[in-house]
Amino acid sequence: MDHPIFHTPHEVKLTLEDRATPSEYFQHPKGEQLAPTLPMWRVQTEGYQEGKGQLIGVVSRDAGFFDSPDVEWISSGVNSKGPEAIAIGRHGNFLHWGFAASPTYLTPEAKLVLVNALHYIAGFDHKAPIARKVQGVVLREQVLQALDSITDAGYAKVLARYDAIRKDQAERQAAVRARIEAGEDVPESERQILAWEDVQNPGRLDAVRRFVSAAVWAELGETPEALDAYLRAHLPYLHPSGEWHELAVDTDLEDFGLGNNDPALLERAVAGWEADEDAERCQTLLDRYTLQRFATVAEWRAWLDANRDRLFFCETAGYKWLVDEPGSQPMASPLPSLQPTPKAPLASRLTVQAGEDGYWITVEATLLKGWHAYDQVPEDSAYIPLSLELELPAGLQAGPWQRPASHPDQVDPTLQIFEGALAFRCEVRGYEPAQGPVELTCKLRYQVCDERMCLAPKIETLTTTLGRP
Repeated sequence: MDHPIFHTPHEVKLTLEDRATPSEYFQHPKGEQLAPTLPMWRVQTEGYQEGKGQLIGVVSRDAGFFDSPDVEWISSGVNSKGPEAIAIGRHGNFLHWGFAASPTYLTPEAKLVLVNALHYIAGFDHKAPIARKVQGVVLREQVLQALDSITDAGYAKVLARYDAIRKDQAERQAAVRARIEAGEDVPESERQILAWEDVQNPGRLDAVRRFVSAAVWAELGETPEALDAYLRAHLPYLHPSGEWHELAVDTDLEDFGLGNNDPALLERAVAGWEADEDAERCQTLLDRYTLQRFATVAEWRAWLDANRDRLFFCETAGYKWLVDEPGSQPMASPLPSLQPTPKAPLASRLTVQAGEDGYWITVEATLLKGWHAYDQVPEDSAYIPLSLELELPAGLQAGPWQRPASHPDQVDPTLQIFEGALAFRCEVRGYEPAQGPVELTCKLRYQVCDERMCLAPKIETLTTTLGRP
């Protein structure tokens, strides 16, 4: 609480109270030793779980957050991502205030802290973020965590967690059944709990499988010890392969005997090129691990000598060496990917086709690989399930939506998620061609997440015409 946002220009005395540690924290690698309670201060006068219409806030995962020197972790907040997730933080001249309530619903203390935070970020005007996060990049920290989870002890913890999830699911379903049997009018949103599929244990190697190429997987076989030995031995040489969430071993680096995050790498590459020792490989490594593009070794030498003391390695920017100065390098480009894009991970459209007795309305949606939307979530979950609201002209009737299959989330099996290509279909009746063209509108509400972050909930308004001329 020594940060300036708690003291300048307003001195704020925070009221702390011991509250139960969020259960998700104990599942986090950095949360196993936490106490049953933690000191907390209230930011909002009411939260999203109190059923008064407040939106869920947003935190940033801590993995990779400190890759850049122009960031600050200021405060965490109650969340499902871990004890070090960032609820209040700074990246360059961007302030992250993760609490969703308007100032009207902030406590008196939080109102002053928000004013202080705005005053603080004003001091970083024109100091744009140095590094840009590239989607689809697996960090070495995540590789090590995955390797820990496939050991005997690590996988035992995974299975224990899934046992606890199954127990919680069974208790929730039993409670809903008891309320129904007692004649209580249970809302449909709560009845959906009864449709939850049985949670299956993940495979022991699933956490590693996603970032290992098919060729390496075939070579090593499904042996935890072999995968662990291979990845730990090659850890300094791993880099993004160009495929979503996949890492590859850089054999050029192996031949150099230097990791890509070793400060000696750039000097070795420039000096090798100057001495005409494997100049082509040296240029390849300079292009691969920086964002600069120089045609001559003299330009590379001038850039390296001018910036040597300000260079830092950033995995979240795509495993690149960057210069600690805003605007000193071009922005990183996202990894090649299919449409939709990392900035818009879900693409959708509304179509209509004639059927035997009516017309079929279809909402087609495609999720970028590595991203998912939610089908069913627990009642007290912060995540937003995908929903569709069809608006029809008078005289037309719509049947129920036929939804595609979803499956349990690998990380949290209480969540049913959608991935890949989806089609939601609904039959519309009552239209006669003599009516002429009529416009149909469907509101698609959803939230998409990948393994590292969630985007804010979104509502898209899709339109199509029934009875085109």
